Amino acid sequence: MNSAELKEKLREEAERSARSAQRRKAAQEQSRRQQKISEQTRKQLPPQSPVRKQREEELKKRQAQELKERKRRHRKRGSNVVYYVALGLIAFAIFAILSVTVLFNTEQIIVVGDSDYTAEEIIAASELKGDENLVRLNLSGTAEKILNKLVCLDRVRVEKAYPAAIKITVTRSVPMANFYYGGRNYVISHTGRVMRIGDGDEQCMNVLGYVPAQSVIVGSFVSAEDEHQDELISQISAAIEAGGLTEKITTLDITDPIGLKITYEDRIEIFLGSILQIDQKVRIINELMDGGYIEQTEKMTLDISDPSRARQRPITSPVVTAAPEVIEETDENPEITGEVT
Repeated sequence: MNSAELKEKLREEAERSARSAQRRKAAQEQSRRQQKISEQTRKQLPPQSPVRKQREEELKKRQAQELKERKRRHRKRGSNVVYYVALGLIAFAIFAILSVTVLFNTEQIIVVGDSDYTAEEIIAASELKGDENLVRLNLSGTAEKILNKLVCLDRVRVEKAYPAAIKITVTRSVPMANFYYGGRNYVISHTGRVMRIGDGDEQCMNVLGYVPAQSVIVGSFVSAEDEHQDELISQISAAIEAGGLTEKITTLDITDPIGLKITYEDRIEIFLGSILQIDQKVRIINELMDGGYIEQTEKMTLDISDPSRARQRPITSPVVTAAPEVIEETDENPEITGEVT
């Protein structure tokens, strides 16, 4: 930028500043004129009339009175809240005292559910007296007391039924299997509870190869040393029940997890192999039994470890349920292979 251009720019800036100053000055002058006109106008107004002045004073008094009345009501309302709160606390304290002394005292103990025990036996096992106050009564551990004393129950729930009752709900133990271990039979319910030791239940299948994790006593809930055994029994039992074979399967051998075996009506020994495709294997058993492939009195060993093929061979000796007999193949006892779809 040369000197001529610089001078021209400075001149323009000076002119803009001068114009801005003139505008501000004009605006101030206009404001002073308007203010002067307003003052003159007020001086020219007629004096306020006595009636109007009286009305304004009455309005001010009325507003002051209303404000005073609002403050008084507010103070009264605050005192009422304190009164109601105190009254509520007193009522609550009285109700609390009555609740643990006079009100909510037990008048009856109700026992519901199906079991082999009478209501009196279940109540006696609970150690409840029937005169407890429900508010002060602690029911924790009561269900465990009943379960420990009455071994033919799978589940117990004890709860308060206000205003004056205690409700005990029980579920009967249903035998699921006889666990054969250490030369003895243990009757186990569907929840894994030991119902009795010694004589097995003839309507339940015998489970061989089960090894409990701890000593087994009547009333305890058993679990296997190898947790996979519990899973095997659960899955196989479910498949057998779904296939309608619950009353037909007399023995389940889980000694070898990949060589599972079951015995059908104490006359047909069936090799299942692993737990894989267990539902399909149970379906094959049903097809063989119901489809006329196997006679109702026929004894044999059946291998369905491969669901695509069912291999069978006749046997002449009875099936041993406690320790299944291993049958060797001979020329007189050839293997017969057949396809099953």
